[in-house]
Amino acid sequence: MALMNFERCLDKQCAVKEMFSHCSNPEAKYKKIIELGQKLPSLDSSYHLPENLVEGCQSIMYLLATSENGKMRFQIYSEALISKGLAALLIFIYEGESPETLLKCPPAVISELGLQQTLTPGRSNGLFNLYLKMQQQALKACSL
Repeated sequence: MALMNFERCLDKQCAVKEMFSHCSNPEAKYKKIIELGQKLPSLDSSYHLPENLVEGCQSIMYLLATSENGKMRFQIYSEALISKGLAALLIFIYEGESPETLLKCPPAVISELGLQQTLTPGRSNGLFNLYLKMQQQALKACSL
């Protein structure tokens, strides 16, 4: 069963590559990331709590992670559309996946698309910290 979950995660990463297939330069990639951020629903302000804050981001970002029936669910708030768009990529990949998948199937598509080279160091660091927070929440879900 875990293998099947990994396959779905990898399929989602292939879908992300397809989303960016027409982006021939860094500016086009940024526009696509912002577009994804605009489509993502925002986390209700009642969840803007210290325990949901993603540390190390260039902008303020909150992540609410829950586990329902062994599947991870994520909601995000970010004051910056680029950060929200980067979060949308990770949410697209890991929404509905098992905690184990999140821990063992890294988002290789980020480097395959060259997004880390496109991002400022602050944004790249924020993306890493968001993924780390998602992993921490997956670990908590595993121990429940």
